Amino acid sequence: MALDGILDTRFYFAYFAPEDESSGAWTKSVVAKAKQGQLRLASSVVTLTELYLTMGRDLGLEVVRNRIASLRNVGISFIDLKESEADVAGRIALKQSGLPIADCMIAATCLVHARGTILTNDSHFEQIDGVRTRWLRGP
Repeated sequence: MALDGILDTRFYFAYFAPEDESSGAWTKSVVAKAKQGQLRLASSVVTLTELYLTMGRDLGLEVVRNRIASLRNVGISFIDLKESEADVAGRIALKQSGLPIADCMIAATCLVHARGTILTNDSHFEQIDGVRTRWLRGP
């Protein structure tokens, strides 16, 4: 059964430290729907690496661990990369030269597990065939 969407790293930035009221309210509503079982959401394990790198640098490792645990507690999982995702990511990287490899891997997770839906405002994903970005609207 496919997921309703993949949460990109930028989703978590907006959730934990929103830049404005509308993005904060929207991300909180998305997480609440996941907690209630109305949405099936996940992220790539690559997102974990990005969270540790960015949030960990500013807030510390323990804060990031606690935030990740809180996400898991509401039903958001992190999908391991397998050969199928690596194959898709490689094809994306070949087609879209200059795209960060982390975004290629996250997009591959999105294509394999969520019918191409990703919740992000990162314009990199708009360049990838089959990927539909959602931001400040439902997955």
